[in-house]
Amino acid sequence: MLPTTTTNDRKLGHGLTNKRWLYCISFCGCISAVFLIISLAASRNIPPTRPWWDAETVKTHYSTYQKGTQAATIFLFLSGALFLPYSTAITSQIRLIPDLNPAIADLQLASAIAGVWFWMIGAILMSLLSFRDYSAEMIQLINDAMWMSLWLNWPMFSMQFWTIAWAIFADRSPDPVFPKIMGWVNLLSPFVLVLGSGIHIHHTGPFAWNGGLVFWPTLVVFGAEVNGSCWCMLRNIRRDRY
Repeated sequence: MLPTTTTNDRKLGHGLTNKRWLYCISFCGCISAVFLIISLAASRNIPPTRPWWDAETVKTHYSTYQKGTQAATIFLFLSGALFLPYSTAITSQIRLIPDLNPAIADLQLASAIAGVWFWMIGAILMSLLSFRDYSAEMIQLINDAMWMSLWLNWPMFSMQFWTIAWAIFADRSPDPVFPKIMGWVNLLSPFVLVLGSGIHIHHTGPFAWNGGLVFWPTLVVFGAEVNGSCWCMLRNIRRDRY
């Protein structure tokens, strides 16, 4: 009798099986989060440029770290791009939940795509910071627009997280696809992201884009959601739940 081949072990070409492919797209979330941190660090935006800086100070910052900003742009583009396969992996795992309306998985992916669109705009704006010798006022405007694009996309990612939470809490099976703790992480995360909704109003204080209630909490929440979801998905793949 010939040995049987499971769905996960069927080769897609050059030794890449379905299972390995699932591992790759799931792990893209962790890489996306790492690349985001690298991008901010390379452009010396950890901590970020201050909203109250005058135009000359902002220009001096990016002139001093021109090469780092150029490298940061590439990592920011890659970070956004890798978030899409990760979100696709979440969609595929959400669809494993019994009796779940398929529109929930579709809404999760659509929200991620919309969020990544603004992510890419932020990367394009970062690329302009080191492209030519613009005036100090222009550099300041581009920097402002970059932070607005990156931080004011919270409605899209909030919709994604809440949709994931909805799917998790709707899973009544004895062996749920995602643990309930991840449901709570996705349910509560948007309440932290919404703290950045006023960065276009505040130049100083905890609600400015570099404020204590915006910058660090956003990074922590994003990292917790992405890495937690990655761990759950990798566990499901390892258990051959597909």
